[in-house]
Amino acid sequence: MKYMGSKSRIAKHIAPILQDYIDKNNIKHYTEPFAGGCNIIDKIKCENRYGYDINPYLIALLIHVSSGEELPETINREEYNAVRTDFNNCTNEYPDWYIGCVGFLASYNGRFFDGGYAQSGYEKTKHGERYRDYYRESKDNLLAQAPMLEGVWLATMNYKYLGVENQLIYCDPPYQNTKQYGISKGFDYNEFWDIMRKWSKNNIVVVSELNAPSDFICIWQQEVSRSIKTTDKSKAVEKLFVLEK
Repeated sequence: MKYMGSKSRIAKHIAPILQDYIDKNNIKHYTEPFAGGCNIIDKIKCENRYGYDINPYLIALLIHVSSGEELPETINREEYNAVRTDFNNCTNEYPDWYIGCVGFLASYNGRFFDGGYAQSGYEKTKHGERYRDYYRESKDNLLAQAPMLEGVWLATMNYKYLGVENQLIYCDPPYQNTKQYGISKGFDYNEFWDIMRKWSKNNIVVVSELNAPSDFICIWQQEVSRSIKTTDKSKAVEKLFVLEK
């Protein structure tokens, strides 16, 4: 999975494209099998919205905040290490939503314990130094987003087992040929594209990726930064694909 908020920078471009499909085709059901941080689904207007993800801690966190519950004010390194140890050892000392909170919001780039602790501090910008509290920024962003998740059906599910028909499906899978983290390691891309072909027979399927097989056509693309750090200038060209018919 990609980090929480990975689509927030380009949601203003992607959401209108998806909304146009919904409006022009009178679609009643919108599904995201790889909902991640829900930075697209929270902007979609549709009678029914379904967000799924294979990570149960992420879903538990999203349900927690969408239900109006609060998050910890701060997460220090000691607490981060304790929760990470609990997660790695499967000792279940913390509720799932709390593990999700610490793992995503307090990890660098939101990489769910793979990125290491996101230590607050000063960073250089073109306007001088500024102080960054990464956990607080992530927490505040998620709490501000929470009201927009009201009415979204959220559940833990492996995309392969979804039964879908007459829907608009937006897929944002782990990107191929990029570094994989956590449970996205070992993702079967051949199987994924075969399922996209199958779904496309009875649904409108739009896929976010950097590249796609030759029978999928690119309907939009945009260069985007790949890091939360202002000094990191790494970029990639995000694309949307649909099956050519």
